[in-house]
Amino acid sequence: MPRLVARTPRIGRLVVFTAALSLGAVSTAVAHDHWLIPDMFAFGPNATLHINARQGTRFPAGRAVEPPRVVDARVIGATGAAKVTEMTVEGPSLRLHYKPAAEGQYLIALALAPRTFRQTPEGVLRFLRAEGGALEAARLEREGTLARMDSVVFDAASYASTIVDVGRGGPRAFTKQAGFLLEFVPVNDPAHVHVGDTLHVTVFGAGKPVPGIGVDAMPALDTVTAGAPATGAAPAGTSPSSATIDRVTLHADANGVVHLPLTKAGAWMLRGAFLSRKLATESSDWNLSRTTYVVRVGASH
Repeated sequence: MPRLVARTPRIGRLVVFTAALSLGAVSTAVAHDHWLIPDMFAFGPNATLHINARQGTRFPAGRAVEPPRVVDARVIGATGAAKVTEMTVEGPSLRLHYKPAAEGQYLIALALAPRTFRQTPEGVLRFLRAEGGALEAARLEREGTLARMDSVVFDAASYASTIVDVGRGGPRAFTKQAGFLLEFVPVNDPAHVHVGDTLHVTVFGAGKPVPGIGVDAMPALDTVTAGAPATGAAPAGTSPSSATIDRVTLHADANGVVHLPLTKAGAWMLRGAFLSRKLATESSDWNLSRTTYVVRVGASH
C-alpha cells in the first residue's frame, strides 16, 4: 500500500502555497469545506482506524482532499499523540489509516497548507461567504474591521477534526486540543450525545476561547460511509442530493462556548471561520482560519 508522509508544522509557520489573484477576485477553486468523517465512530478492540478526508459543499458527500496539501495529520489520545503516515486516495476520499495501541477515545486532526491571498475588503467578504464563513463576514461588516482599507493580504488556513472510540471504555480525549489556530473542543463527551441533548463546544482561536464568534452546524445530508447513520429520509418526491440542508446558526457566549441542540441522529458537522491580525504569519497581515468538527449523534434515549 502506498505510504504518504504527512509533515507536522509549527503553529503559525505552515508551508504556504501562494495563489496569484487580482484585487477583488474570488477563487472558486477552493469554495468548499474540508472535513473528516470516519468509517465508524465506534471501532472494536484492536481495530485499525479508517478516516475519510473530503472536501465539498454537501456534507458528507464530496471529493478527496489532495494529499500534497496535507501538512499535519495526527491521532491524539488521552495520554499522547502520533502522526498519521499512511494515506491513500480511494474513490471520493483521502483515506487515513492508523492502528492505536490501546482502547480509548481518539481525536483525529488534519491541517492543510494555507494559501496566501491579496484581496480588496469586498473580496475578503466574498471569499468568506463562499468558504462557509458568512457569519464571520457579517461580524467584520458589523464591526467595520476592514473599513477604509485598500487591500488585505491574508493566509487562508483550513483545519478538520473528528472523534472516535476504540473498544469499550478507556480514557477519554474529547477535551484535547490539536493546537490549531482555530478549533472546536467539546465540553461534554460527543460519544454520549443523543437526539434531544445539547452539545456544548468551546471555540478556540490560538489556544484561547473566542467570545461571540459565529458557528454553523448541520446534520449529514445523506449517508455515504458505513459508520455515518442516515439523518432521515428526504421529503417525498426528492432525492437525498436535493433535500434541504438544515443548518443551525450559533453564536458563542462570553466564554467562547456554543450550545447546539441536537435534533437528528447521525453525523453532524460544525464549522467556523475567524479573521485575525494576531494570528498572522510573516507572509501576511491577517490570518483567516476555517475549521470543521464532525461528531455522531445517537438516536433519542
